Amino acid sequence: MESVPISFILEKASKHLINVLGAEFTLIKNSPDELEKLKRFKAIIVNVQQDVAGQELSQQDAVWLDEMMDAACDIEDIIDLSSTEILRRRSNNNENSTGYTRRVIDFFSCTNNPLIFRHKIGTRVQKTFDRLADIAEEKKYHLTLSGRDGVENLSTKMPETCPGMGGDVILGRDPDLKIIHEHLLFKEETNIEVLILVGMGGVGKTTLAKLVYNDSKLDAFFGKRKLWVCVSEIFDLSKIIQLFIEQIDKKPCQLLALHAKIEKLKELLEENMYLLVLDDVWTSSNITENDWSIMKSLFHNCKILVTTREEEVKSVISPEPYVHRVGCLLEDASWSLYKNIAFPDGNVSKELKDISKSIVKKCKGIPLAVNVLGNMMRKKQDYSYWKGIEENNILDPNYIKGENRISKILKFSYYHLPLKSKFCFIYCSIFPKDSVMRKIELIQQWAGNGFISLNEGNEIFDDLLSRCFFQDVEKDVYGSITTFKMHDLIHDLAESIAKSLQCGILDDSIRDGVLSDGKQVRYLSILNMRKEVSYSDISIKLKDARVLRTLQLLSFHIVSKTFLDNCFTKFKFLRVLVCFDQYNLEDIPPSIDNLKLMRYVDFSGTSIRRLPETVCNLQNLQTLKLNNCVDLIVLPKNLGKLSELRYLENDRCIYLDSMPDGMDRLSLLQTLNAFIVNDGGKNLNELRHLDHLEGSLRIQNLNRIQNVVLENGILNRKSKLVSLELDFGCDWEQIDGSDDEKVLQALQPHSYLKSLNITRFNGFSIPLDMSCFQSLTHLEISFCQNLTSFPNNMGSLQSLTHLEISFCQNLTTLPKDMGSLQSLTHLLISDCPKLNTLSNYMNFLQSLTYLLISDCPKLTILPNNIGSLKSLTHLKIYSCPNISRLPDGMEKLEGLIIHNCPMLEKYCKRKKPQV
Repeated sequence: MESVPISFILEKASKHLINVLGAEFTLIKNSPDELEKLKRFKAIIVNVQQDVAGQELSQQDAVWLDEMMDAACDIEDIIDLSSTEILRRRSNNNENSTGYTRRVIDFFSCTNNPLIFRHKIGTRVQKTFDRLADIAEEKKYHLTLSGRDGVENLSTKMPETCPGMGGDVILGRDPDLKIIHEHLLFKEETNIEVLILVGMGGVGKTTLAKLVYNDSKLDAFFGKRKLWVCVSEIFDLSKIIQLFIEQIDKKPCQLLALHAKIEKLKELLEENMYLLVLDDVWTSSNITENDWSIMKSLFHNCKILVTTREEEVKSVISPEPYVHRVGCLLEDASWSLYKNIAFPDGNVSKELKDISKSIVKKCKGIPLAVNVLGNMMRKKQDYSYWKGIEENNILDPNYIKGENRISKILKFSYYHLPLKSKFCFIYCSIFPKDSVMRKIELIQQWAGNGFISLNEGNEIFDDLLSRCFFQDVEKDVYGSITTFKMHDLIHDLAESIAKSLQCGILDDSIRDGVLSDGKQVRYLSILNMRKEVSYSDISIKLKDARVLRTLQLLSFHIVSKTFLDNCFTKFKFLRVLVCFDQYNLEDIPPSIDNLKLMRYVDFSGTSIRRLPETVCNLQNLQTLKLNNCVDLIVLPKNLGKLSELRYLENDRCIYLDSMPDGMDRLSLLQTLNAFIVNDGGKNLNELRHLDHLEGSLRIQNLNRIQNVVLENGILNRKSKLVSLELDFGCDWEQIDGSDDEKVLQALQPHSYLKSLNITRFNGFSIPLDMSCFQSLTHLEISFCQNLTSFPNNMGSLQSLTHLEISFCQNLTTLPKDMGSLQSLTHLLISDCPKLNTLSNYMNFLQSLTYLLISDCPKLTILPNNIGSLKSLTHLKIYSCPNISRLPDGMEKLEGLIIHNCPMLEKYCKRKKPQV
């Protein structure tokens, strides 16, 4: 059995007692003695856990540590509730009278009397401390410390370059790739339609499949017609088909019935040849011959690549598939992989090289093991430390066999995580296996549960990523990580330890709020519940879950106002609530303010029209997510009271038409997707005080500003904003656009922006000096009906890669200095009916790869010098009826699309051999 670092919780509790409760706690009876007890308990736990670190615990020791864990968490809950109440009282005293009359009223009040309150806190704390003492006395643990320093508190600071951070380093797989290519591409006459990659966990099947999937050699056969689904332990045909539809259609699939999904997929496939990857298929996935028959009928003209640990999968697949066994890496390839990760600069001493080669041998060619140990070596290059590991039987290949070997190595890596990273890693077990996880949401939940502070999140995440606990990262256009996954073996490791932290996913292993081994559940996900599961069934399972801290309702169809009201009444220690995509949920009960410790709430994708005002009593709330609440019409009027709020996410709330007054009081706010200018526009000045905003911001309805004196530089100090959209929401009947020009001047966006979108601006010119925006990579100007000229110094945007101009009815020419945009790769021009010429200097755009021109009826010719652009690979022209010919030199294009251009289409038919 495994344990989690209880000392970390006791450390947090003692700090909270001193830092937050402060003077109030010193007035509690026996408080100095109780604090000394807490410190003593923590010291015992530290010694015990250092002694057992990296070892299997006996059942008796594990039970004792679990009991201590339970008591430590209870102490933390009591102290958090008490400190929250103290902060509420202090806040009320600041807002109300603090004179003699107020103190007299409080003294005779049962709820506000400070003496009664201190007595209650003291009684609760003392009872829980007594419980800790009883557990410690019962155990009478005799320390037999081995002299080790215990688990290393390794630095989480990352080097500037790190080969192991999320990227797949591929070595030694050329023979496998050659065989796969032969069967997918060059042996069509053998009619082998299904290729199965079989291998043990961690050997690199998925990595190999991704390498094939992304190989440009396949583009000649499949183009972009490639689909990927991770099947995992349950083969849900309806869900798999839905994922295929969404990948092809590029939008959510709203169909419910399986037969409707099948017909939709047939329509989308259009008899084209696709490459289909089914990753991580199990025989226990309940895949039936009927399921496979449907799959074959849909993809009869396609190639299918399957990855699995179990060769028995082939028994349900017909016709007979080709099976390729993915073996372990050869020793030379393993060493090369390890060396690239552990010693990226190539510098390694002879001692470390010798010991590293010995460690690599113990990995027995399993790439995941090589990655994990290589990253550990990169972080701590100390000979004596690694000599001890090299001699440790945990890594002895003769001591452990097969997949148990990789499990032991992963467990060994876990033991060497810093304490905070351990908690954060274990918490990931409540997310479904193989799910795509969002980095920012995970960090917010870590902070919401008190594992870390928000400003530590990136460092902890990068540390876990660098140690291979996370993988398959996806990044946005600015290079920031947005999503990631966990290898299924890594997830198995988290699950094996998770019950010590009292984590669970609701299924038959949870009953009456208790895990199968008798532990209270504190962190819980409810997911993919069958429709026949009722509200009463769930209530029974959770009836005694009194200590619940996190509740995630994922793919859960029975969430209702009644269900939430029951949760809000019962789970008073709840800190994180995830309740997104619950389309049937229309109201949030006002009892939400029972959750005094709530820090993270996600109601995204629900059908709520408004939040109860009691949300504003959640004084610990850090994150409020309302994305895709398309029915939401108003925010609570006292939202400014949430002084701890860092993240207010309100993207795509299309009917939200105003902001509450007092937004400037949210001085810690870091994320705000949309700020809506109210009627009259006075509230825009409040935005000036939110200087911690970062990421993306959209300001809507700037045209509402009337007779308001705007403060200068409203946006100038928000240097962490990366993307800014200014939506003027102009009145199409308005002729004079001078007001919009004055507003834009007053906003003064800061000079570090990377993306700027100006839309529905009614001015004739944009009063910005573009030479100030040297970091700008994306610029979009759209629906600016009066615009006749571009901002000054457009050509100075040396970082600009994407320029999009659309729906500008009065625009006749492009910027004269556009030829100076040396980094421009994408140029999109559409729906500019008066545009009659393109820049004659386009031949200077030597980085341009993609050019789109659409709905510009007055364009009659393309500049002939476009043909000299060696980098241009894709040209698309739509609805330009008067363009009669293409420039010379278009033969090198990889993609040319012409639609609804009759004169140009005739020209291309005549020139077909050359174009």
